[in-house]
Amino acid sequence: MGTYVRRGIGGNAIIEFRYHVERVWERPADYWLSAGLALSPLALLTDEATADLEPAVAKFRDTVFAGTPDDEVRRRIWSSSYFLSGLRHDKGRMIALFERFSMTLEDSTTYQATIAKGVAQGITQGEIRSLRATILRLGTKKFGAPTPEVVAALDGISDVTRLEGIADRVLDATDWADLLRAE
Repeated sequence: MGTYVRRGIGGNAIIEFRYHVERVWERPADYWLSAGLALSPLALLTDEATADLEPAVAKFRDTVFAGTPDDEVRRRIWSSSYFLSGLRHDKGRMIALFERFSMTLEDSTTYQATIAKGVAQGITQGEIRSLRATILRLGTKKFGAPTPEVVAALDGISDVTRLEGIADRVLDATDWADLLRAE
């Protein structure tokens, strides 16, 4: 048990919260399933759920899909529970269970956002590697082998636009220093 008090500029309490720590895993799964949709994903973190995971996921799914007619709310709770369950359970097992219970992982908006972000980062990293390799290849043909300092300087540039500008200047530059000189 505890109290959190937020004080204003004058030192007076402006808001006060009383709380107590819950050991999620010690409660029965039904406790969290009956605590409302927002807390229902915690049912998958209980010792009870861990002991018999497949029926626990099935019961959780039934609770979520019976708890609201709003497809978006159901989808968000279902997908957040997938990510949350990774705190306690094996990834492969959770993927298999969640796919088995009608909604595939690809239907998850959070999964889609995570994948889209990863794809965008991967594309950018690939562009950066490709531009660095091109600059090194063309620069080596024109100026000779780069020094370790030149390679380190190129490796330190992660801005695609800046690397493109350097690549564009290879034909006009007189040496590696001229090529890497800031615009």
